[in-house]
Amino acid sequence: MQAAIGYLRVSTREQGRSGLGLAAQHHDIEAFALREGFTVRSWHKDVQTGAGVDALLLRPGLATALKEARATRCPLIVSRLDRLSRNVHFISGLMEHRVHFIVAAFGKDCDHFVLHIYASLAEQERKMISERIKAALAARRRKGVKRGLAARPRKERLRVAMMGREATVKAANDRAEAYRMHIEWVLRQPGAKGRPISFCSAAKRLNERNIESPMGGHWQGSQLKRMAARLGIHHPISPLSDEAARAGVREIWKEHPEFTAKQVRANLGFAHPLGIGRVWALLKECRRAAGMSSPMHRQVGWRLDRWTSARIRVGGIWRQHPEFTAKQITMRLGPKHCVRVKWVHQVIRECWLASARESPKLWRLTRRRRKWSWRYLGV
Repeated sequence: MQAAIGYLRVSTREQGRSGLGLAAQHHDIEAFALREGFTVRSWHKDVQTGAGVDALLLRPGLATALKEARATRCPLIVSRLDRLSRNVHFISGLMEHRVHFIVAAFGKDCDHFVLHIYASLAEQERKMISERIKAALAARRRKGVKRGLAARPRKERLRVAMMGREATVKAANDRAEAYRMHIEWVLRQPGAKGRPISFCSAAKRLNERNIESPMGGHWQGSQLKRMAARLGIHHPISPLSDEAARAGVREIWKEHPEFTAKQVRANLGFAHPLGIGRVWALLKECRRAAGMSSPMHRQVGWRLDRWTSARIRVGGIWRQHPEFTAKQITMRLGPKHCVRVKWVHQVIRECWLASARESPKLWRLTRRRRKWSWRYLGV
């Protein structure tokens, strides 16, 4: 039995996923080979349209099948002529280059004249199919019928849009990462009068070195700035607005009220560094706002420092439970305020002194410490 190469093709991905069209073609070729005395030694398939003369570039399966057929001097078998191509020029090119292919639907001994006629019919059929589909889609649009992604539920559309954004961002990050070495080098170069180099000057230097941009063109300053920001390279360092600086300092102070201005500045990062004086002033604003909202702080008149939040917390606990000892209040503070019992004892003493003159009731509740309090007050 003579050996042959089998080739299968469907036009759309949906047809490729279902496998019904490929299975039908496979059955037709096997039946033809059994009837005519061929044995199919290998199979190749593509999921691609049959239009165009560049079929060998778009269909790697067909290119491999033709290469194998020439090397082994075996015929290429397809179920129908339109599965090979719907382009007359491509079919005639195969016949011109003496590529032996057999169409199972036409039989083993079909001549070139008949193949030319059927190739013309296949190309015309492709044009008619395209016109019918376009007319049907236009009619559906006139009726207001949605199609494609617009016809899917909103949740599905959002999911697809999110996947598209993620793919776009990933592609942009990959492009920027490929140019990280060039961008880091050019931004380290000195600028005019010893200043940091500008993005326009950096782009000009890249162009002078004949380094192409990701799209194959010349570098622009705005493009270089976007790619540097995508890589996390902040150049040159730009000042932070008052609103953004105040929000950043307030967020760090809420999580770590015991931080000093130097520690807050270090936690803000170096993308937009702030001066130590500016950080101290913003930190003092946060402490002052917290002190004004605390009755105990206003009554005692504590100073504003890194322990302001802890003093306010101790004063609030003591105001609710004046009978608590310093150790009990320290346990109530929790791990957020790491203070010593002796320091808490000192804060409670200040609260007693401030409340003894204005609230005799609170003073009477602390009977366990009255002896100590009299001695401290000199009574």
